[in-house]
Amino acid sequence: MTALGLVVQGLVFAVWAALAFRTLFRLRARAVAQSGQAFPRLRATLAAFAGFWHAPDHAADRKAMGWSSALLAVVMLVNLGGNP
Repeated sequence: MTALGLVVQGLVFAVWAALAFRTLFRLRARAVAQSGQAFPRLRATLAAFAGFWHAPDHAADRKAMGWSSALLAVVMLVNLGGNP
């Protein structure tokens, strides 16, 4: 594994982590809005998370998470394959 490979993997992971946290914060905000409580119960939270898979306003998040996850897996496999 080269230093460049590690840098690329680190950058891809940073993008993936940022997208994951952004998605989680958006889902939590949706659960708060739907429940009307600052700390929504489990049912409201699970409903908001289930909405992630079906709601059209989360389509861009689903696509970004899917592509970034696939890219992260590819970068990890390339770096793993480079080891003797």
